[in-house]
Amino acid sequence: MGAQAGRQARQRVGIRGVLSAAMRAGKRSWRRILPVAVAVSLITAVVEIVVEEYVDGANISLSVLGDISASGVSLLGAVFLSGFTCRLLGEEHDGENAGTSVLAVLRTLPWARLVGADLLVSFIAVLTLVLLVIPGLAAINFLGLTGSVIEMEDQRVIAAMRRSAHLVRGHFWTVALLVTLPVALAGEIDAAAPEPDSWPGVLANLGIRGLAEAVAEAVIALILVSLCHRLIELDRQRAGAGAAAQ
Repeated sequence: MGAQAGRQARQRVGIRGVLSAAMRAGKRSWRRILPVAVAVSLITAVVEIVVEEYVDGANISLSVLGDISASGVSLLGAVFLSGFTCRLLGEEHDGENAGTSVLAVLRTLPWARLVGADLLVSFIAVLTLVLLVIPGLAAINFLGLTGSVIEMEDQRVIAAMRRSAHLVRGHFWTVALLVTLPVALAGEIDAAAPEPDSWPGVLANLGIRGLAEAVAEAVIALILVSLCHRLIELDRQRAGAGAAAQ
């Protein structure tokens, strides 16, 4: 009976239901999420443009420092946007009205765990992709909920990675379609922006990345958080059904 309940729960994930939940959340909260996403995208784009166009590539130490700085800003921005969206939707999901603010999230976000998890997941993904493509893609998919799990369930990094893999198991293709594929496609937005080799090019680059990239990242964050909430609910239902059947 427990196994049957588990199968029924897995079938109720529903791509349409997750997208509907993300859309409802977006309608309620877009005035708060989109400005944050735009700010993150613009800051990241400005830093990357400065490093690419104005840092002397012949100066190895300065070039490396610039690349590390740009990567760090990008990572921190992505972590913050994901954490802000997760905190905001978590309050709505739990029926709270704590008035999540940018400053409050900046102060209380578990930065060390989130950044550490992102770096570790990225390292595992790159390593497995270099060795074998298919296992690498699978690793990216199984570990894609790690950051959300840290925020929602206050897990440590390794525990959150295990939890992410557990939640994705049985819903692999749903997660791939709703999260992993959109993230990969959003990464191509930079390629569509013109080269920032002149002031018109810089402004056009910032306009495209600041808006298109921000909208894409905000939508992905909404879907990711909505999906993670749903998978956690289903996992708890399975656990409850299994306990009742024993």
